[in-house]
Amino acid sequence: MTELRLASWNIRAGLGRDLRRRPQRTIDVITGLDADVVLLQEADFRRHPRPAALPRLHGRIGPFDVIDLTPTGVGLGWHGIAMLKRPGIDVTAIRRLDLPALEPRGAVIVDLEIASQPVRIVGLHLGLLRSNRRKQIAYVIDTLIKLDRKPTILAGDFNEWREWKGLETVPKWLKTHSPGPTFPAGLPLLKLDRVALSDDIDILASMVLNDDGSRMASDHRPICVTVRLPVRGTKAI
Repeated sequence: MTELRLASWNIRAGLGRDLRRRPQRTIDVITGLDADVVLLQEADFRRHPRPAALPRLHGRIGPFDVIDLTPTGVGLGWHGIAMLKRPGIDVTAIRRLDLPALEPRGAVIVDLEIASQPVRIVGLHLGLLRSNRRKQIAYVIDTLIKLDRKPTILAGDFNEWREWKGLETVPKWLKTHSPGPTFPAGLPLLKLDRVALSDDIDILASMVLNDDGSRMASDHRPICVTVRLPVRGTKAI
């Protein structure tokens, strides 16, 4: 069995609760996540050409490699979604989706191999309207079921705080999980940041970060989930 530690964080383009942009502060929190894969939302500024909110050094942020998700080479990601990985994890496929919405939204589907174990990671930042979120989840699922089968994890800012409403288009083969409230960072009340995992993946541990840096560096707190991936060749979606 292969274990994977996945983190997700809406970094608000590096703008902290003190209303100051301190990219190194954000990078320090990302480094401290000690994850194998890190998903970021709002990693690029919104105005065209969407420049990166964090500096890269030789294609890296802290100890992580930046997966090239942007078709322009200007920003970090796609619709502000960036994905970082530890060196040694291989990228085998990248797909970029434009999601249906009144506002520009997207998702990324990245196939990875970790210790020869395949896993598909989907990065999301869903819309502000519940009707749009339902359509966006359905669109992503329709895309996934057309692909070859792999253990799959969806993660990001779902923008949904209710457990019983808004996630109706998540299929039964995906189990949704929230490590806890993440927003607002100073006193979290809403479970906006979540994961959804195919039923062949086991959750071993999950948490919402609660250190001084993560409380101050954004209006969301980061989440971390440790999972156990199935042995290659066993059931996937």
